[in-house]
Amino acid sequence: MQEHGAGSGARWGPLFGARAGAWAQTWEGPCGWGTPLYVHVLDRAGIGPGTTVLDCGCGAGRFLGLAAQRGAAVAGIDASGDLATIAATRTPRADIRVGDFEALPWPDKSFDVVTGFSTFQFADDHVAALTEARRVGRGPVWVIIPTRLADSGIPPVFAALTTLFPPDALPSLKRSGMYALSVPGMLDDVLAAAGMSPRSDQIIEATTVFPDSATAVNAFLSAGATALAIRHSGKPAVETAVQNTLAAFTGDRGQVTLPGWFRAVETD
Repeated sequence: MQEHGAGSGARWGPLFGARAGAWAQTWEGPCGWGTPLYVHVLDRAGIGPGTTVLDCGCGAGRFLGLAAQRGAAVAGIDASGDLATIAATRTPRADIRVGDFEALPWPDKSFDVVTGFSTFQFADDHVAALTEARRVGRGPVWVIIPTRLADSGIPPVFAALTTLFPPDALPSLKRSGMYALSVPGMLDDVLAAAGMSPRSDQIIEATTVFPDSATAVNAFLSAGATALAIRHSGKPAVETAVQNTLAAFTGDRGQVTLPGWFRAVETD
């Protein structure tokens, strides 16, 4: 496993790596948020034997593992060395690197398919990140971002943490953060600036269900932005804010159900 570069990854890597094990077990576990999106891309892109795939912001590598199970040769890059280590353990034959996807360490046209599952919005320079993804690909680049935020369950949890973040961090979180490309028209403008155009553009429902409140809280405490709030305000305050917000999504049997929708764009 190789390490490369800096950029936004130098900021986000340690935050997402702070509780990498919990992230891998929850958000990237068998019932994690991304499964419907992973299957959508795997099927639409025709990923199978002989396909070469790069996942930008691969995290703990759940998508790479699913692609490898279909026979693809897979590679991934993540800013967190701890998450990348988990990804490499899950799929030992994968080419996993630690670095910033604004400066990808692969030659031009190395991959048939390049993906970014809720990833590219974390770049400091969104156009540069997408331009790099396009450079190393010889086929489609798949860009997946959150959408329909007003109807979703995850955004209210992070909104409840606003006062717990360092005040000087809030502007940068809007520019480089989970919802930075979810503003209407923003992704379209960024794609155009990167010289990319949609080949397909669909909204996919991806509801996350946690078996109980403790598991859900553990999941949110493992997120990068939450780690920033913990550093500033302490774990007890953050944990209380998360628990209070999740109450609205907790059913009679204790399950926490978080509705969610993601925009999946396949680009030329």
